Amino acid sequence: MFADWAKSRLLLIAAVLPPIVVVAFFAVGEWKGPQGFFWSLGSSSSPAGTSVETMRASLAKERRLLSQYEQEQSALRAEVIKRRKLFQEGRASKEQVGDAEKSFVLALKQVHEMRYSVEEADIAITEAVLGEKVLRMPELPVNGFSETSELARFNGGFKWSLKEAPRVEKYFSQTFGRRLPVTAMGQSETHNRLGFDHRDAMDVGLNPDSSEGRALTDYLRKAGIPFIAFRGAVTGASTGPHIHIGRPSGRLARM
Repeated sequence: MFADWAKSRLLLIAAVLPPIVVVAFFAVGEWKGPQGFFWSLGSSSSPAGTSVETMRASLAKERRLLSQYEQEQSALRAEVIKRRKLFQEGRASKEQVGDAEKSFVLALKQVHEMRYSVEEADIAITEAVLGEKVLRMPELPVNGFSETSELARFNGGFKWSLKEAPRVEKYFSQTFGRRLPVTAMGQSETHNRLGFDHRDAMDVGLNPDSSEGRALTDYLRKAGIPFIAFRGAVTGASTGPHIHIGRPSGRLARM
């Protein structure tokens, strides 16, 4: 009975899950600015600005759904503990315990997937909003560096490609004893929906002003690897600070 209840609850939540929020960005015009970076968002009253606001609202809805998922997960975890105790007391079967555990694992996977989706969308909002400001900045010379209170950018002369990603990951793991927190490696479904080219870039979920973030950007500069370090989250995003490794992302060409 418990397994049926859990399954029905999870299916109900899945049914109301909205399509990934960034589909709204298809409305954005295709303008490629200096250095091919992102696209113009204009003012909040423009169609593009409206798309960003729509994305923020949809992301807020996803966060509420994530909260529901987490509550479901918590309830299922408690049921697993209860079933295990009943099994030890001889009042529940091994199959009943297994059903509870399977439902919990399913809920846990769902929470992790939603957390990743929310984080990826948060970062996309930050890149989209701050990318408009990059469009107005002077183009950097090779190995040129520039920074503001919101972001830092480095136009390294090294010929970067994702084939070099293991090199960066190795540096970080050897230095800090943990895996590099990559949030996007190359082109993802989110980038496809946004309509911009991220095929040869990777995003790292580190605040560039943290000790790990500073160490990583110092390493990238010494290696000549281009990057843009986004310092602050923008309105509607909570995990926006991150480091974009690779050339700036331009709009995907229409087929």
